[in-house]
Amino acid sequence: MLANFDRLKQKMEIEDLDGIVAGTIENVLYLTGISSVSLHLHPYFGQCYAIVTRDAPERITFVSSTGEIDQILDSTADIVDAINFGTFYRERYSDVALPAHEQRLHVLTNNPPQPNGAVALATALKRAGLAGKRVGLDENGLRIGIESSLREALPKTAFVPASSALAWVRRVKTAEEVRRIERSARITEQAIHAAAAIAQTGVTEHELAFEFNRSVSSQGGRVEFTMIKFGRNSVSGQVLPNRTALQPGDTIWFDVGSRYEGYWSDLARTYSFGEPSARVRQLYRAMVLGEQAGIDQTRPGMTGGEVFKLTMQAVRDNGEPRYRRHHVGHSIGAEVYEQPILADGNDVEIEAGMIINIETPYYEFGVGAVHVENPFVVAAQGPNVLLTSGTPRELVIL
Repeated sequence: MLANFDRLKQKMEIEDLDGIVAGTIENVLYLTGISSVSLHLHPYFGQCYAIVTRDAPERITFVSSTGEIDQILDSTADIVDAINFGTFYRERYSDVALPAHEQRLHVLTNNPPQPNGAVALATALKRAGLAGKRVGLDENGLRIGIESSLREALPKTAFVPASSALAWVRRVKTAEEVRRIERSARITEQAIHAAAAIAQTGVTEHELAFEFNRSVSSQGGRVEFTMIKFGRNSVSGQVLPNRTALQPGDTIWFDVGSRYEGYWSDLARTYSFGEPSARVRQLYRAMVLGEQAGIDQTRPGMTGGEVFKLTMQAVRDNGEPRYRRHHVGHSIGAEVYEQPILADGNDVEIEAGMIINIETPYYEFGVGAVHVENPFVVAAQGPNVLLTSGTPRELVIL
């Protein structure tokens, strides 16, 4: 099970919410295990919703287009009601008995559809017993006009924003979420190794990127971003990998990410192809020790801002006293950036069970980038648990 329904119920009690409507792809995934095709392919107009009640949050009411209603067959949650909208055809011309999953889909497909998503959502709220109650709306996942349609259809229902409440619930990960994030990280780490393994004089950034992408896909992951640059090129890391050829003495910079079953990884590594410069060695040592301090010293009850300060200070104390950064990491899960962000002034409290992605990137003209990044689970009393093999303490020379 992905969702922590006890934590969800606790938050609904705190916020005095009788129900919540989830509408982003991440929140629907969290509650149902369904990664909505519509929300992925049609981010500007697709609609898919999961509704929970405070009395029984584990019993989900699901709203989707008729074409996408088959995704209920992938659900890991208890979907007790489904309301579909729009037209889609799945034909049946024989009376041959259908297996259970096909029979369920046959029934779902042939439910009388609602004319559109707004009407379907209002209908679902009524059927869930939430008309006239206090309902939280995942405002980040509502298309323009949906809330006004709901207010018109359910004038006695109090609708309030709830995206922040859902984000709070999702901060502390369940065992299944940890499994997926760890698997995603391992896939990404293995793909870095696969790309580094083809490093030789004359190979291009483009070729390493292709090998990274191939490895992620072969392991069952989904590539999300591939930033691989050589030498001084890495100062402009957002620029796409190109035909620059690898030369002895170049650094190889990876800042790469993938997803596995809807959950993210985001890793960074720096290698040297041949003997590195003294400057690169100095920077690598400072970045690794700074990252390690953050991993070792983060504890429940600290804030994102406090972890930022201790990590920054460790980098400065270990070889780069001028180090500047706007953040040194972030929580990670169904979204690549979740709270807390490890940034100056961030007052979000760290809890046991959060997964923090910590990083110490450095960019310098004429040098390039030196960057390390890893995810870890915040333990109740420490030590914190790395979800990768970790950054090598010494710069790896290929």
